[in-house]
Amino acid sequence: MGNSTFHAKLGKTVTPKIHSITLGGHQTTTVCPPPMLSDQPGSTSPHHLFLASIGSCVNLVFEIALEKARVEVFGLESEITGDYETDDDTGTSRFDSIKVTTNVTLPKGTNEDKIRRLFEVAHKNCPIGNCLVGSCVKLITELNIEYQ
Repeated sequence: MGNSTFHAKLGKTVTPKIHSITLGGHQTTTVCPPPMLSDQPGSTSPHHLFLASIGSCVNLVFEIALEKARVEVFGLESEITGDYETDDDTGTSRFDSIKVTTNVTLPKGTNEDKIRRLFEVAHKNCPIGNCLVGSCVKLITELNIEYQ
């Protein structure tokens, strides 16, 4: 079992509550609190990055599982939705649940049960999603299969 280290760099910009983030040393964007997004074109929020990290992890693990099973894939995309709640009395907020809805397009005749098993493997083996195990956040996955 090998160890890996991942790195992101975050720094405050001259604009209050706007930070520049470099992901993996390759791409830079700015992050801000969600209420400021409409005034910051091209920015994202920590909330969106969190959802994207979980959804992309599930998709990538699923794609790897499909490849290992020698299943041809014509299309693979997901929509990730996070239900977020704020306690009005305390002001604390958190995600209650995160749903990853994945749509995959496969050749006609591909065994649906096999694909669903591979998707379940992806759900269970996503290291980012596994960080939610035992937390207050419920991870829900749904798979829609189309044939072409």
